[in-house]
Amino acid sequence: MSEPEISALDHVAPPALSPALDEAAAPGPAAHRRRRAAWVLASMAVATALAIAVLGYVAWDDSRTHQQTARESQRADGLATQVSVLNDEQKQLSSRLTALQGDNARLQGQVRNPTLAMWNSCAGPCTIAPNSVRVGSVPDTFQLQINFTADVPVHTYIFTFHQWTQFDGCGFSLRCVTGSYTAFDPATSFSQTVDEAEGCSGYVWVLQTDRQGTIKPDVKIHYQPASQPTGVCASNP
Repeated sequence: MSEPEISALDHVAPPALSPALDEAAAPGPAAHRRRRAAWVLASMAVATALAIAVLGYVAWDDSRTHQQTARESQRADGLATQVSVLNDEQKQLSSRLTALQGDNARLQGQVRNPTLAMWNSCAGPCTIAPNSVRVGSVPDTFQLQINFTADVPVHTYIFTFHQWTQFDGCGFSLRCVTGSYTAFDPATSFSQTVDEAEGCSGYVWVLQTDRQGTIKPDVKIHYQPASQPTGVCASNP
């Protein structure tokens, strides 16, 4: 097979590019400036978006903080109210405790030193007359408390046992009574205590009047033992 023939037409040079196409194919300084401006605008947009996002987050977080602060403030107010209520309750309880302690001390005192009624009523009206007397003994280790009201003046006497026998044997007359004794002025309202029997078993009390009348008695005895003999027991041991 023979080699191909090469003609002159097979070695035609390619056509040359025009200056305009050369400028389009190779970017110049203007294209670089445009691209740089585009990047700057894009960066600014991103930065603006980020700034807006940050500001939004800050605003949201600030709002949340304010809401939380408001809730904490309300909670603090509620706790302060509860503390005030508890303080008031504590004061009331302290006051009640003080009152109960006072009652307890008073009751213990009553147990240790009781006060007992001796004569405060009769089967009917408590009458009193010139030819009779109201009389009672005073227990040893007790204080005598004589209280009464009457519609006539009433004499009150404190006698020893021996003086009482003299008084009774003489028709309720003082002329036969010897030695010292206690006599109170006649009264329609009377309240006195007698201490001689706190350390002595040897006394009686006597109520006497010169006229017919009625009396409302409240005679009591209070347990109060003396540490040593008293009254006639001290002078005649």
